[in-house]
Order: sequence, then structure tokens, then C-alpha cells
Amino acid sequence: MSRWIVLVLAAGLLAGCKGDDDKKKAEAPAAAKAKGDDDDAGGSSGVVTLKEDAAKRAGIKVDDIELSSIAREMVVYGRLEEDPSASFAVRSPASGTLRVAPGRGWPVIGESLAAGTAFGAVEVRLAVTDKLALNTQLVQAKAELASAEAAANAAKVVHERLRRLNSDDKNVSDKAVQEAAAKVVAEETRAAGARVMIQTLESAVASTGNSRALVAERAGDVMELLAQPGESVEPGTPILRLAKLDHLLARVDVPMGDHLPVSAAARITPAGFEDRPALVGERVGQTLFYKVGGGADLRPGMAVTVRLPLPGEAQKGIVIPRSAVVQWDGRYWAYVRDEDDRDKYVRRAVPIDRPLGNGFVVAAGFSKGDDLVILGAQTLLSEEFKSRNEADTN
Repeated sequence: MSRWIVLVLAAGLLAGCKGDDDKKKAEAPAAAKAKGDDDDAGGSSGVVTLKEDAAKRAGIKVDDIELSSIAREMVVYGRLEEDPSASFAVRSPASGTLRVAPGRGWPVIGESLAAGTAFGAVEVRLAVTDKLALNTQLVQAKAELASAEAAANAAKVVHERLRRLNSDDKNVSDKAVQEAAAKVVAEETRAAGARVMIQTLESAVASTGNSRALVAERAGDVMELLAQPGESVEPGTPILRLAKLDHLLARVDVPMGDHLPVSAAARITPAGFEDRPALVGERVGQTLFYKVGGGADLRPGMAVTVRLPLPGEAQKGIVIPRSAVVQWDGRYWAYVRDEDDRDKYVRRAVPIDRPLGNGFVVAAGFSKGDDLVILGAQTLLSEEFKSRNEADTN
């Protein structure tokens, strides 16, 4: 009986040991993942080893981090807007139906049109009542012309007769001659007006069925389409709106009660472009509008972060230069050489929420005197993941 008890106890001990081993194996990947997550949260998430001579051949350049002077700023927010002085509308020159210009399509939002581009046409049309009204006015204008010409001819005869009598011993007064001359001028003026009216009405009647070109008189990007081919339009109807986006306005929203800096310039960063050098805005007007440079990737409506300089002494802080920053996995990183092992480089996270013209201000993760890789960070990133892939393969 004692023999069977010993065997049962031995089997239980073996099963317990095996369970502990399985538990440790199961917990190991989770612990490794948790450690990796902790590394990411702490701002350090990679180490690459590269011999000093190999680093030199790869163009790796290291420099000590020094404290930089950082001007005091107020951070406010706003949006990009079009400059109204650079926006204009193309309007219909006549009543009619919109048509597409031969050889091209109808403009689309965002398309750039050069100055003088004919993008469409208006097929002139007149309603039956309009045609009748024009023909009636034309008949009246022709009758007016005939009447004015007849009156002018009669006035010339009278003026000539009075002029002769006046020159023959003053048989009529000078005043009578002057009044006759004025009558001639008045009738000739009435005839000239009738001729202009006839010409205008005849052109309007003849234009029915013809096309009037729609031309972008100035260059710009299509910002708004206000009509489409096949639609009927009237004279002056806006067809599309163009704007030149070589510069934009940044409108700043400042909380009530905040003291506004009096500086005429500000640094402006569009949302999503924090990794690029900030735009320099020049203040225009009494409200907070800043005129900034435009570009193909900047559009009205974009949110912007505006940093207004404040008076006072500059602060000391650490600035990571842009040349030291690389992007991976949606985040930004820089490498620091290990102070104990000069062949090791540690990757650290770089926040980009405080961009400067030459880099990014960091409040943690880097210290004065650290050996920062200012050139060649992309090479180290490639080497790091090359080593990881080789390790995974093995």
C-alpha cells in the first residue's frame, strides 16, 4: 500500500512542475509585450549597435545637446481663410444655356485655371416675348431715326434761309439764326441716338443661338462651382468662384480676457504639418488676421496653431534639430549615443507639439550633454530594423 502512495505523490509533483513551466511560457510573451509597451510609453523604444568606424563611414554625426534660448509665446488657435482680395467670380455675360468648351471638361473643385482660359460658353437664347419686345423696339428705333433725320434736314433748310436773310441787311435777327442752328444740332443728336439703339437691338436679335465664351480673366484655383452645363442662366449669374492660394489668411480665435501681444508677426503651424517648419505670418488689420504663404497642400478651413511672441526674457530649454528627427510608426524619434557604450544608440521619442523654426522643443527624454545624433538618424533606424529582422529569422 505504501508503494502505491509514493507513486501517486511522485506523479502529482511532476504534473505540478509541468504546469508551472507552461504558465511561465505563457506569461513570457505577455511580459515581453508589456515591457515593450512600457518602453514606448517612457519614450525609449529601440537600441542599435554600430561600431564607431562603421558609424563614421555611414556619415553618423553626433553632437552634445546644449540649452537653447526659447522665446516666450502665447499659443492660440484659428483657421486658414481665403484672402478676399484674391477671390473673384466668373459671371454669365448673357441669358442662355451653359455649355462645355470644346476639347475640355467642365471645371472641378481644386482645378487651377490659367488667366484667359475659356472653360465654357453661354448659348444665347431669347424667349418669344423677348424677341417680340426687341423687334418692337427695333421698329420704334427705326421710326425715331427716320423722324430725326427728316427733322434735321428741315431744320438745316430753315437755318440756311435765316442765315442768308441775316447777312442781307439784317432782315432777321441774329437770335433767330442761333435758334435755327441749335434746332439742327438737336435733331442730329436725336438721329445719332436712334442709330446706336438700332445697332444694339440688331446685335441682340442676331445673337440668338450664338455662343458667348466664359473666360477666367485671372488665374486661380476653383473654390466653388455655382452652375453646371445645361443650366439656364441670366446676365450676371455667377458660374464659378476662383481664388489665388499663393497666400492665405490665418484667423486667430483668442479667448476673452487674454492680453494680446502687439508683435506684428507670429509662427503658424497648420494641423497635420507639425513636422514642417512653421509659417511666418505678418499681421494685417486690427483684428488677428495673419497673411501667410500658401501651397498645394494648404487649403482654407485647415485648423492652425498660432504662437504669438510675448515680451520678456527668453527661457532656456532643449531643442532637437529637425535633422536629428526621423519618423516611424506615426511617431517621431531621435537617437542618443549611450554614454557607457559608444557603439550603442538609443532611440527616444520626440514630441512635435512645440515646433520651432530649427527643430522641436522637448521637456523630457533628453538632457543637456547627451550625445545626440544630428546626422544619419535614418541610417540608424534602418540598421535597427535590419538587426531585428535578422534576429527574427534566426
